[in-house]
Formats: sequence, C-alpha cells, structure tokens
Amino acid sequence: MIDPKDINLPDFLANWYGPPVSVNQPQVGDARLPDPLREWYGLAHRWKKIQSASHHVYDPQQIRVTGGKCEFMADSTGDWFWAFDPGGSNSVYEAELRGEWKLIPESFSVFLVHLTIVQVAASASFGRLCSQVPDELLLKILEPMEEVGFGGWNWPRPGHRIFMSEELIADVGPAMDFRAPWRNRSGFSSVSVSGMSSGNLDYLDCIPSVKWLRGDVG
Repeated sequence: MIDPKDINLPDFLANWYGPPVSVNQPQVGDARLPDPLREWYGLAHRWKKIQSASHHVYDPQQIRVTGGKCEFMADSTGDWFWAFDPGGSNSVYEAELRGEWKLIPESFSVFLVHLTIVQVAASASFGRLCSQVPDELLLKILEPMEEVGFGGWNWPRPGHRIFMSEELIADVGPAMDFRAPWRNRSGFSSVSVSGMSSGNLDYLDCIPSVKWLRGDVG
C-alpha cells in the first residue's frame, strides 16, 4: 500500500507532464485559504493542466460560502462540490447537488494528493476504460500497480480505489447494474487505466473477456 504522504507532488507532476511551464510560484494572499490549498495553487500555476482536467478548482477569488462552508471545487458535470471550513481547518467536505456537506475521511493535504492523481489520470493521452470487468480479472489488470491508501470519496460512487505505478494510474470502483435503480452489480467492477504511453497499456489488450474503450489521444 502506498502512503499518500510519501507522494511528492512536484516530482509526480514532472514525471507525467514534464518540466513546469513556470518556475515561479505566485503568492496567493487570500486569508481564507488553508495552507495545503494555497500550496496547491502554486503547483497549478506551474502545471496548469491539473486545475481543470476533470474537476474544476475555482480561482481563489471565486471561492464562495455555501451552506456554511467555503466551496472551492466542482466536478465536470456540476453535480458534486467540495468545500472547507471558513475557519481554515484541515477538513474537506463534499456534497452532491442539493445535498448536505459530508466530511471526507482524508486530511486536506492527502485530499489534494488524491485530487492531483485523479486530474493527471483524466488528462492522460492514453487510456482504457471498461465499466463491466469481472472481479476475477482485477488481479491481472492491477498487477503492475500498487494501491494508494486514500480514505475514499463518495464521488462518483462510494467504493472507488486508486492504484498506480511510475507509468500507470488506475481507478477501480463498483460496476453499475443495468437495471434501475442503478445498484452496484455484484462480481463486477468499473475500471479505467491511464498510461504515459500506448505501450504501457498493451498488456490490457491481451486480457480476455474485457472489451476496453480506448481513450488514446496521443
């Protein structure tokens, strides 16, 4: 199990994106911002892809108070939102559209590591996706990777886990039953794998019984 606290975000971003577009780290003066988020804005200035690859992290001046929390991020569909306490605690909250804020079981710094990995995976040039993978094939799919010990988000559905290596990132979550009310399908998982190169993903195409959707744009 990879400890998120052992992941150095500048090294991780340089590995996936290359050198930063800017070496300067601007000072973000908004007094409401928790220190981890302030530092993350500095990373986003240097590697701009991570600010809006999948989730949209608001610019500091766009952060707004909603339901007693400082809302700072939304998913790409505008159905999920994330916030922190106005007092600047180390807690992060999430809420579905028109739902109540719920505490995420991750510190703010670990949450931002989680977010960054999700953003990098979403912006990768090479990927495979299958929403109905038999669970008995997961071991083969995830063999080159190790799980990251995140606390878990409710987005997009409870039960998602992140796995990674130097060249691969995988998101594994429950598969959706084809019948309403869209419960989890027993014995199957939804799997997306992002790679630095097309060759990193070749082994997936050799796994029988999985029909991958290709997300290659490189």
